[in-house]
Amino acid sequence: MIGAALHARGLRPIAELAADRPHGTRLRYLAGCKCFLCRRANSDYERHRRAVRAAGDWNGLVDAAAARAHLRKLARRGVGKRMVHAVSDVSLSVIDAVRSGRKTRIRARTERKILAVTTAARGDAVHVPAGPTWERIEWLLSEGFTKARIARELGAKRPALQLNRHRVTVRNAAKVEALWKRYQA
Repeated sequence: MIGAALHARGLRPIAELAADRPHGTRLRYLAGCKCFLCRRANSDYERHRRAVRAAGDWNGLVDAAAARAHLRKLARRGVGKRMVHAVSDVSLSVIDAVRSGRKTRIRARTERKILAVTTAARGDAVHVPAGPTWERIEWLLSEGFTKARIARELGAKRPALQLNRHRVTVRNAAKVEALWKRYQA
C-alpha cells in the first residue's frame, strides 16, 4: 500500500534506493541494515545533527503562523512579496504559499529569513502617509521658499509642486526630507 502511494507520487521505496548503496551509509541503515558500519553512519549523522542544533542552526519544521503574520504586517506597511523575496532570498512560491496559508509548516531557517525582513525594505514607489512630508514643506514655505522653487529643487520638470496631501511615495518623502535638512540651520 505504501509502495503504491510512493510510486503514485513518483518516489521509490527506501529499500529500493538503498539496495545499490554500500554499507556504512545512513540510507542503508534507514532501509533496515543494522550492521556496525551502517549503525556508525547513523550515529555520525545524529551527532552532527545534535551539534548543529546546539549551535542554534537547527533547520527542522516549524509552524508557519509567525512568518504568515509577519508577511501580512509587512504588506500592510508597503513591503510586498517580491521585495521580501529579493531581501530574504526565499522563493516567491514559498512566500505565496505561506501568505495564503497553503503551507502551514516551513523550515526554521526559512522562518528566520522571513522574520529578518523589516519595513526598511520598502520600495521607493510605495505610498506612505504625507503628514511628515507636508510639515517639512510648510516649514520651507515659512522660510520664504515658493512652491515652484521647492518643485525645482525636488527635480520636477514643471514649476508646480504636485504632491498629494494624504499619501506620497517613499522616494518623494525622502527628497523632501533631504531638501529640508539641507536648508535647516
